[in-house]
Amino acid sequence: MGRQSVFPFAAVLGQEKIKKALLLNVINPAIGGVLIIGEKGTAKSTLVRGLAAVSQDMEVIDLPLNITEDRLIGTIDIEKAIKEGKKCFDPGLLKRADGNILYVDEVNLLSDYIVNCLLEEFPHPM
Repeated sequence: MGRQSVFPFAAVLGQEKIKKALLLNVINPAIGGVLIIGEKGTAKSTLVRGLAAVSQDMEVIDLPLNITEDRLIGTIDIEKAIKEGKKCFDPGLLKRADGNILYVDEVNLLSDYIVNCLLEEFPHPM
């Protein structure tokens, strides 16, 4: 998959705490994630996308605001069940995001249920 051109992570001036948090999370994924809060125009998504561009093995997976539980977590592959008579799991977006960066813009617009699913699905470090 080709990479699109993004503004370089290191070229963003300021936002040192966000940069540090993102870098630490890439170094040690057991941290469990980074919640970035800020006004429009503060380079939040630019930093996230820039970090993914620097990393060799990571991509940004955008979470759509209208996502449903089955598309987020996964469900039975109905097509395969009907055609082949086999139960097969169709993984959701979280599986694709595993080892990558899950980007949730406007988390306040997600349903409470989806937010709870996100919080329950991510493993918490001990």
